[in-house]
Amino acid sequence: MDAIFNYLDNMFAHLPKTEEVKRAKTELGQMMEDKYNQLRAEGRSDNEAVGQVISEFGNLSELAEELGISNQFQQASSEDNFVYVTAAEGETFIEKSKKAANMIGGGVAAIMLGVISVIFFSSYAEGIFSQVLGGDEPNKVYLAVGLGLLFILIAFAVYLFVMTGIANEKYKIFDKKVVKLDPHNKMLIQKAKENHRPVLMRKISIGVGQILLAVAALTVAGVLFEDNEAVLVSLVCLLLLIIGISVWLFISGGAIQSAYDKLLNEGDYTAERRKSESVMQRWASPYWILIVVVYLAWSFVTSSWDKSWIIWPIAGVLFGLISAIVQAATSNKE
Repeated sequence: MDAIFNYLDNMFAHLPKTEEVKRAKTELGQMMEDKYNQLRAEGRSDNEAVGQVISEFGNLSELAEELGISNQFQQASSEDNFVYVTAAEGETFIEKSKKAANMIGGGVAAIMLGVISVIFFSSYAEGIFSQVLGGDEPNKVYLAVGLGLLFILIAFAVYLFVMTGIANEKYKIFDKKVVKLDPHNKMLIQKAKENHRPVLMRKISIGVGQILLAVAALTVAGVLFEDNEAVLVSLVCLLLLIIGISVWLFISGGAIQSAYDKLLNEGDYTAERRKSESVMQRWASPYWILIVVVYLAWSFVTSSWDKSWIIWPIAGVLFGLISAIVQAATSNKE
């Protein structure tokens, strides 16, 4: 029976998940199950029964009118709505998605390192680390060094984002069209997705957990070492480094999950939701670029480099929580 129900899922995979379609799928599934049980009772083998059931009920174009979904079937069956993907193409897409996730995560990490450089060198310029690290009297040249590193790393991050977009341009079609796979290939991808799900949940849990722990550590340190600016600045830099690592975990896990969803028409990529991309995939890069712009604007206008860093832990925690909520909601839609 598993083979029959898998075949049934493939038959309805490209149709919108409306109440009429769900009813038709349930009705056809019951008809197939009844026929299978009848054949088995007559002494047919499992393979024979499955083959005859699929032969009799496996052509949805012949059954659509009887099931009351002829309009939905005709509209969804337009060739313009489909893209056929071979096993090799699917495997290549997954591998490229992994590389793209690492590049985007690397870009975000580069931005974080740039921010850390500004905080550290601006603090050094103010003489905060002079007693710890030694050195000359406060010197604004160090602030210029930090800003220079920030802009270099931002440029590098933008380069990674642009190159990722160019490299994956050919796969944009998967965002808009329903993917068709042969049953065996679909089964393999479903298994791979199930194997990746625990990895995704683990990455999200680790990322959110370590951000919250770092924020807690900074809060406690703010109470215990309120007069030691060097300790507080060091912890802020550590917090931002942890946020960068956590965001990489969110992006790497979520991007691969989205790749599986695109091939299987699940999550944010069901037939009725193909007009919009995965929420976190679509907004991750613009989100962090916006945070950089806000940070720089606030810092330059007010010259509050010693205070504006608070944007980053807030943005990191917010991104982590939103990512976790979106991923959990997506996983529960199926």
